[in-house]
Amino acid sequence: MIIAVLGAGRIGEAVARGTAKSDRVSKVIVTKRNLTTLRRPLPRKISKTTDNTEAAGMADVIIVAVKAGDAKDLLDSISAQASGKVVISFMAAISISRIQSHLPGAKVVRAMTNMAAIVGEAATAYSVGTGLSDADEEQAEFVLRRLGGVVEVPESQLDAVTALSGSGPAYIAILIDALVTAGLKVGLPRETAFKLATQTLVGTAELLRKTDMSISELRDAVTTPAGTTIAGIYELEKGSFRTSVINAVEAATIAAEKVAKKFGADH
Repeated sequence: MIIAVLGAGRIGEAVARGTAKSDRVSKVIVTKRNLTTLRRPLPRKISKTTDNTEAAGMADVIIVAVKAGDAKDLLDSISAQASGKVVISFMAAISISRIQSHLPGAKVVRAMTNMAAIVGEAATAYSVGTGLSDADEEQAEFVLRRLGGVVEVPESQLDAVTALSGSGPAYIAILIDALVTAGLKVGLPRETAFKLATQTLVGTAELLRKTDMSISELRDAVTTPAGTTIAGIYELEKGSFRTSVINAVEAATIAAEKVAKKFGADH
């Protein structure tokens, strides 16, 4: 399988590096206006070019990872080359129907991932357009699984996905920063606080993912009467921690919907 990644920004380059690790992939072609900004070294399977049309023509699967503002020109430039092929779009705000209007012969999948794709631990949601066979869907899911965990959702939910898991790393970064700062306040060295905070986050997520324990069961298991944890939880609740997180995701969803509507109106 030959894969073309059109737009090798951080996400695009992560996709290229992740897919290149598979024996099923013989070659990955990445495109970028300024090729000198690609991280070094590149795996042997990855070649680079500034020519999107050439890359799309050589590929079995085409991945579009450019900014929404660059979508129209890029899609029009690869319309002939994309015919009959699976095209996976990571572009925010660009609907499957709009992509298909520019690539009438393509088999379109729209996906939303996040920055953790760089280390192969992304949360990726995707929606499938019309005309894909079971083999086409398997091919698309294979590519997306190179980035981390994958879930299929209706396209109507992708704005909410953008707000929750797409923007999620920023929320988590703020939480980790707060925990590290708290560690400093109570006397821990910064490096120690950082290691403990990040590992606690990773460990908790894995515990919930790999066991049958529910969120409430985990919370109750850690929380003892008149103990340290309930004292901390009380302060979080007093500061409306959960409400703030819920409001943040809701606000980001509304913002994503506005961007999608504005892009649709402008184009």
